Amino acid sequence: MTEGFWFSALIGVGIAGLYSLAALFLGRIAVGSSQRAFMMLVLGGMVARIFVTLILLTLILLLTSLDSTALLAGFFIVFTIGLTAETIILHRQQSNIQKNSKDDSQKD
Repeated sequence: MTEGFWFSALIGVGIAGLYSLAALFLGRIAVGSSQRAFMMLVLGGMVARIFVTLILLTLILLLTSLDSTALLAGFFIVFTIGLTAETIILHRQQSNIQKNSKDDSQKD
């Protein structure tokens, strides 16, 4: 495996890492919002992130001589890990908010 292979994989990891960070950032904002705003931020943000990521990956694959297999493998490995982490974190935060609001209503 050459330097180009590892560099390509690192580029893929970086793109997926930025995707995941953006997802967690929007998720953090969405958790404090109403249910409608939560869905708009999470789903709208996901569509925007996927659109930008696909354009970026396509441009990189078409305009550079990077190893496409390494680039996509690095991307999809980190993308899968990030997507799993995003789902778990959002679920836990949403559960905590529902639990806290239920506790508050019982105190009244």
